[in-house]
Amino acid sequence: MTLGEKIYRLRTEQGMSQESFGDMLGVSRQSVSKWETDQSVPELDKIVAISEMLGVSTDYLLKESVEGYQEQRMAQGRQQSTFHYEYKSKKTFRGIPLVHVNIGLRPVRAKGVIAIGNAAQGIIAIGIVGLGIITLAPVGVGLLFAFGACVLGGIAFGSLAVGVIAGGALSTGIFTMGALAVGQFSLGAFAVGQQVAIGDSAHGNIALGFSEAVGSIYEEVRAADGSFDHQAMIAAIDANVPDYFHIFANWMKAIIRAIA
Repeated sequence: MTLGEKIYRLRTEQGMSQESFGDMLGVSRQSVSKWETDQSVPELDKIVAISEMLGVSTDYLLKESVEGYQEQRMAQGRQQSTFHYEYKSKKTFRGIPLVHVNIGLRPVRAKGVIAIGNAAQGIIAIGIVGLGIITLAPVGVGLLFAFGACVLGGIAFGSLAVGVIAGGALSTGIFTMGALAVGQFSLGAFAVGQQVAIGDSAHGNIALGFSEAVGSIYEEVRAADGSFDHQAMIAAIDANVPDYFHIFANWMKAIIRAIA
């Protein structure tokens, strides 16, 4: 059995397409095809990577005899699961599958308009690591929306969130909400807002605090009965917040009216 035949056998046994196999090795599908048809031979570093990925020795790959293959498999006890599932829709958009699902216990990547995988890249990306317009992943970047543990996006919600609008235990951006919120307009237990801050401890140009307020232009600590001079605070926002922040300023004024 040739090297190419062995690669083909091992790859198909583990349910990997030529494209996903190539992605994991950093080569094209065409390169994998040439290996498997013995038109070319992988470089030494790729052979080592293939042996580690497929769970066999380099000796097995390079020697003509296939004897010992099953013994190697049994000796390893399949310590690394070969679970892998991939689905790629035939319909495409600009050469990209409309749906690509690629999940497994090895590093695999999904790339499609809708991508679901260990690492997902698409307009809608769902995975452990995600990159897309809309992303749902523990670690993700979403140009429009991102939700996860550590995320960056236009609108971002997570334990650590960075975005134009951000919410989380620790959030930073323009309009932020969280336990620790840092931005231009911030709401939180500890709120730092360059323009407006509202929180238990509030620090900003205009600050409303439930326990503490530090403001360079206006500051007020809400009274024991919950009252505060909301009209004076709104007037301070109108007089001091730049016009290009008017959308966020209006949001803050609406919040102030709601809690007044």
